[in-house]
Amino acid sequence: MSDFFHHSGIEYPWLLLLLFLGLFPWFVRGHEAFPHPSMLSLPKDTFSIWVERVWRLLGSLFILFIVLALAGIYWGEPVVERVGRGAHIMMVLDRSASMNDDFADKPAEGSASKMAAARRVLQQFVDKGREDLIGMVTFSTSPILVAPLGGDREAVKAALKATDAGGMGFTAIARGLGLALDYYEGKPMTGSRVVLLVSDGGAHLDSKTQDMLRAMFIRQSASLYWIFLRSANGSSLSVPPEEGREDAYPEYHLHQFFGTLGVPYKAYEAESPRAVETAIADIARLKNQPVRYFEAAPRHNLASVFYLLALLCGCGLFALHLTEVKQWRTA
Repeated sequence: MSDFFHHSGIEYPWLLLLLFLGLFPWFVRGHEAFPHPSMLSLPKDTFSIWVERVWRLLGSLFILFIVLALAGIYWGEPVVERVGRGAHIMMVLDRSASMNDDFADKPAEGSASKMAAARRVLQQFVDKGREDLIGMVTFSTSPILVAPLGGDREAVKAALKATDAGGMGFTAIARGLGLALDYYEGKPMTGSRVVLLVSDGGAHLDSKTQDMLRAMFIRQSASLYWIFLRSANGSSLSVPPEEGREDAYPEYHLHQFFGTLGVPYKAYEAESPRAVETAIADIARLKNQPVRYFEAAPRHNLASVFYLLALLCGCGLFALHLTEVKQWRTA
């Protein structure tokens, strides 16, 4: 019963002011009065008294049920726990100016822009992950939370579409990852957590920033997948930089740092749009783990129930009306 009151509501509460009309049957005479002197000498009939009380009670209930039905009482909108397969995914998309450049391997047709390819593949990824909870952070010089973690895929796709304007600014990967991990803070862990980084560049992270990111990844138990979009003539994550040119290849050092986070980490080096699709397909398979999530159930309108109760009361009133004496018989 407490669960019912917790999830119930009224669509038009002001109509409840009409509930006082339920007292009306108790103050009116609903049957014929026959002015006959002998009526006062008759003994009180207990059965007739109870019939009258039932008649008035049915009249009150009829009015109350009609008012409650018109007020639009409903029950529902509870949060239902469901179990599916997927993950809680925070996508972290690089929007720096370098994302407007081409891949290392240009496709035979279509756009070679890394941003365009990432946008197209991520939209497909969002469409296919029906039981995933997905959020999105973009970053260039500063990070922006563009879609909170949840089941609203249209919001995520709208955020992806907003990247049509192209990238600008620098690559602040640490701040983007930090904002994505912050969104897990204080939330119950009901499924595997995945941070999906899509970026074409690296950044030099000082030791303090590295320690902070490492602690956040461990505290949130989040896996990291990095789709590295390699530019034309760009460096590879697997090739160490030449001696004396270590600072010229921040991607390599960032990849090495990610390997020391203490959580599952995997990097995909994509040199073409096709490679991005392959990486996304592999990630979709790896993240396919049991996940618990909560979904709002639709409300149930109880107006039909109250109308039915009012109909039953009306039938009772009609039955009592048929037993009423319409004319006093005289000898």
